[in-house]
Amino acid sequence: MNNIDSDSGRPFDASPINPVAVPKEVSAKSSALRVRLAKILAASGVKTAGESGAPSHFTFGIDRIDAALRGNASADGLPRGALHELHAAEKADATSAAAMALLLAERCRDDSKPVLWITQSGEARRQGKLYPPGLAELGIDPASIIHVAAPDSIAALRAAADGVRSSAMGAVIVELAGKKPKGLDLTATRRLSLSAQKSGVPTLLLRSGSDPDNPLPTSAFSRWQVSAAPSIPLEANASGHPAFDITLLRHRSGLYGLSARLEWNREHRIFGDIGHEQQSEDTPDLGIIPPPSAMRAVDQGTRAA
Repeated sequence: MNNIDSDSGRPFDASPINPVAVPKEVSAKSSALRVRLAKILAASGVKTAGESGAPSHFTFGIDRIDAALRGNASADGLPRGALHELHAAEKADATSAAAMALLLAERCRDDSKPVLWITQSGEARRQGKLYPPGLAELGIDPASIIHVAAPDSIAALRAAADGVRSSAMGAVIVELAGKKPKGLDLTATRRLSLSAQKSGVPTLLLRSGSDPDNPLPTSAFSRWQVSAAPSIPLEANASGHPAFDITLLRHRSGLYGLSARLEWNREHRIFGDIGHEQQSEDTPDLGIIPPPSAMRAVDQGTRAA
């Protein structure tokens, strides 16, 4: 994997994007309505025109979840050209949240394009670095990841802004630790959202050490809480697939309360909805499953993802 420090000082154009071209022959009233609609859609963070020809949305691969995430959109799942936020439920769940970010990036990226992973160098020393054998166990090619070690959170956000603007990236993941990382605010995340909308690059903001119940305000299209879950043993009591508990905390269409227990199948590169299959009759309709207190052990100093 490559280690790159990005400290670009180039100015960023944060002007709104209008993806709708208004024909001259339409009436003035119709033109005004279309322009207004374009501005609303642009502000929502959804990519409305796919110049690259790539699908406008990506999915978990689970019908009930993808359909629920449709919201007011025209396709199931989550918009590719947008910012999505993932929070580790507890400190011990940081590895699971990192793995979920990578797996979502793997599901929505073009195989010919790399994933740009940006971390703070100090946090990487404390939490552990990406572990190539662990990536391979998830079915992810370590060579498909470009790793950027930024000196601080401001540099990490700057590197993310540079990466998101490039359509050569399959996805961008920026990992920030702590409850209030310096530079993380509505302005910075708005820039990431607008860049993702313009380039169509899926952008994931990975948060560890944060407070999912009282997060910093951002312009993310969706916000998720992720924790480790016990896996289901395979035949001969072999270790099962990696499992996660996920809960939707925020969605631009106003959705909330969606939760699921998922497992990752590396052979087919899809998630399985194991929590829904095991639901009992007295489980609430929202299917919320309390996260376990700990996750499976990983090698010291390395990250299983």
